[in-house]
Amino acid sequence: MSGNVVFWEARVHLVRMRWAAGLLGAGALVAATLTGSALTAHAATPVEINSQNPVTAEPPVSRPHTKACTVSLATDFPSNTTSGAPQNFTGTLTPPAACPGPWSKVVLDWTTQVQGRQFDRSGELTIGGVTVYFGTTYEPDPAGITYHFAKDLTEYSSVFRTPQPYNGGIGNFVNSTDTGVYDQTVTITFYAAGRADPAPAEPNDVIGLGAKDAAAATPTVDFPAAGLPRNIVGAYLEVYIKGNGCDEQWFTDVPDDVAAKYAATGLCGHGAYREVSAAIDGTPAGVTQYFPYIFTGGIVPTLWRPIPAIGTFDFTPELLNVTPFVGRLVDGGSHTVALTVANAGDVWNLEVNLLLYTDPHATQTSGALTEDTIAPAAVQSTSEQSTSTTTTATMTASRSWTVAGYVDTSRGRIPTSVTQQADFRNVDTVSAGGSTQDVREIDAGWTRSVSGDQVAVHTWSYPVSVTETFQGTDDNNFSVTGTVWMRRQLSDRVAGQTLGTSTDTMWSTADDARSNGVTVAAGGTEWQHFAGTDDTGRWYDHYIAAQNGYVTVDRLRTS
Repeated sequence: MSGNVVFWEARVHLVRMRWAAGLLGAGALVAATLTGSALTAHAATPVEINSQNPVTAEPPVSRPHTKACTVSLATDFPSNTTSGAPQNFTGTLTPPAACPGPWSKVVLDWTTQVQGRQFDRSGELTIGGVTVYFGTTYEPDPAGITYHFAKDLTEYSSVFRTPQPYNGGIGNFVNSTDTGVYDQTVTITFYAAGRADPAPAEPNDVIGLGAKDAAAATPTVDFPAAGLPRNIVGAYLEVYIKGNGCDEQWFTDVPDDVAAKYAATGLCGHGAYREVSAAIDGTPAGVTQYFPYIFTGGIVPTLWRPIPAIGTFDFTPELLNVTPFVGRLVDGGSHTVALTVANAGDVWNLEVNLLLYTDPHATQTSGALTEDTIAPAAVQSTSEQSTSTTTTATMTASRSWTVAGYVDTSRGRIPTSVTQQADFRNVDTVSAGGSTQDVREIDAGWTRSVSGDQVAVHTWSYPVSVTETFQGTDDNNFSVTGTVWMRRQLSDRVAGQTLGTSTDTMWSTADDARSNGVTVAAGGTEWQHFAGTDDTGRWYDHYIAAQNGYVTVDRLRTS
C-alpha cells in the first residue's frame, strides 16, 4: 500500500511532464506575410498578422488500442451569447454504458476556433466539482485560428464512475474592438482496460475544494474540506495556479522602490519571487514553486506565433504530498486548507483538488504528524546596484523543509516523510528610463518522499530569460520588441530508477507595433525543442522552428 502511494505520486508527476502535451494545429495554413518594420509617426499601411494554426513540440497523449467510447460535452459552443455576455457549456457527464470501466485511459480533447481580434483568455472545466482542466487561449488573427489540445484525465477516474455535472468554457469578453468569439468542441474519450493496457492505480477519491482568488491585500484564501473518508492512507493537494494583471508575468516584477523610480513606465512591483504555501487547519503543510507561464499575449504577442510558450494552453497543476496529515484528516470533522501566495502583487486564481488513497481493508485509519519544519516564509534577500542609466535588482530566495508523520493501516504503521529543497534567483536590469528590462531567472529544486521503504524523488528546473523594450501610450499606440528563452526540465525517480525525464526548451524573438489601432509591425522567429520520454516511456525528441508565423523546420525522432 505504501509503495503504491509513493509510486502514484511519482507517476503523476511523470504524466504531467508529458501530459497535456498534444497540441496540434488543425486545418489548412492561411497564406499571409508578416513584416518586421518599425513603428513610424505617420504609419498608415496595416501589416497582415495572420499565421498558421499553432503547433508545439511536446509529445501527444497516447491512445490505448482498446475499445473507446466518446462523450460530447460541447459542439461548436461559442464563448459568448449573441448579446456578447460570456457563457459556459454545462450538462451531466454519464459514464458510457458501452465502456463502463475500469478504464486504461480517459482523455479530454478540446478544439477551439476563433477569428478577429481578442486577448488571451482563461478556460477551465470542472466535473463533479473537481477541476480537471485550467489554462489559457490562443490570441486570434483576422483570418482565424483553429487549435486543439488533449489532456490525460485518468487520475480523475473515480469522479467519472457515476453521473456528474460539468461546467466549462472560456471566460471571454467582447466589444467593438475585441471581436473574437471562441467556438469550442469538447469531448471525453473513455478507453476500456485490457490485458496490454490495464487500468493504472489512481486515487480512490478526488474531491474538489473549489476555486478562489488571492490578491495583494488578501494573499491567503481558505478552502473548506468536510466529509472526507475515514480510511485514508495517502493524501495530496493538487493546485492550479494563475497570476493576473501585474502578476501575469510575475518574474518581471521589480522591487517596489524600483517601480517607484520609474513610475512613468508602469513597472510592476512586489519583486519577482512567488510561491504558494499550504496549511491544513493552520499548520504549514507544504510549499510549491511553479512554472513561469507566458500567455499568448505576453511580453510580445508575436513571440508565440505559431508556437505558443511552454504549457500555455493546459497548466500543469502542482502536487503537494500531505500524507503526514492523514491522522488529522480522518477524524470525521471539518478541515480548512489555506493557500497563501507570497509577495502577491495582483489577483491570483487558485483551484484545488484533494486526491485521496484509501485502505480497502479498513473502515478507519489513524495517524499523527511527527515533524514539521516549514517556516512561515522563504529566506529572501534583495540587493540593488545603480548607474546613471541602469538599475539592477537581484532577488534570491530559498526553502528547505521536512514534514513527517505516520498512518496506521490494515497493513500496519506506515511512516511518510516529505523533504523539499528549493532555490530561486532573479536578476533584473532596468534601463532606458524604465522602458527596457533584461531578466535572468532560475528556479530549481527537488522533493523527496519516503513512504515505508519506497523513495520517490521529483526534481525541477525552470530557468527563464526575458529582454523587452516597450514604448507607447496605450494598447492601440505602441512599439514593443522582446526576446524570451525558457526551459522546463523535470525528472522523476522511484527506488533509484528513472520513471521519466524531459527537457522542454523554447527561444523566441519578435516585434509588434500599432498606430491608432492599426498593426504596423508584426514579426517573429522562434523554436521549441522537447527531448524526453512520452507517456508510454519511449524517447521523444521533437524540434520545431518558425519564422513570421509559419513553421520552417519540423524534425521528430522517436524510439
